[in-house]
Amino acid sequence: MKIALQMYSVRDGISDQETLFNALEKVRDLGYEGVEFAGCFGADPAALKAKLQELGLTAVGCHETVNITPEKMDEMVAFYQKAGVQTIACAYAPTGTAQEVEDLCGRLSMLKEKAEKAGMNVAYHNHAHEFKPINGELPIDRIAACCPMELDSYWSFIAGEKNGEYIRNHKDKIGLLHLKDGSADGHPCAIGEGVVNIQEVLDAAKDIGLEWIIVENDNPVPDGLSDVGRSIQNLRTKYSV
Repeated sequence: MKIALQMYSVRDGISDQETLFNALEKVRDLGYEGVEFAGCFGADPAALKAKLQELGLTAVGCHETVNITPEKMDEMVAFYQKAGVQTIACAYAPTGTAQEVEDLCGRLSMLKEKAEKAGMNVAYHNHAHEFKPINGELPIDRIAACCPMELDSYWSFIAGEKNGEYIRNHKDKIGLLHLKDGSADGHPCAIGEGVVNIQEVLDAAKDIGLEWIIVENDNPVPDGLSDVGRSIQNLRTKYSV
């Protein structure tokens, strides 16, 4: 499998196109083969695509919201199509009521239709709250019926799921996978420094044929580049990817 980085992990110090491009260079130098954006900081999409090609990085995806108007969805899809991004992932949405889940599914379906016309994919990135049942149904199951999951394997772990079993049982619903480590009480950390069974996740991802795993740390220590540098080094030395 190939290893990408969610750029939210190295967000400190990125404020415009120049600093984004500098960060991409550093991420490439650490050994990552792809990236997933969390905002593009005003970068020109054509210039961004050219920079990725120059560095040999694949734009695996991006994190965005679907809580926008249809017109804004059109603009978002057009931007990422020009930038060469493969998948738009909705990074967060409330799912505390049945109505919130239905509203989310409606927006995801609308965005999916628009993205597919542009040759792109849509996915939903979970946290832990989507695994809390409403009227006997898990919101994540309802969401996965609308579009593929970008499974965050740390937050599914926090939600009480057995990752290896969950990934294999939902192989047809998982489009992308976030590899993340952390404590048992909800504090992410670098890969190999927490309590998540990372090899279990990697093995299951291989079994279902995923091409990419995406490393992410919500709260890197002492800084983003140091943290994700440790993550990829640990992946290379402690695990079979």
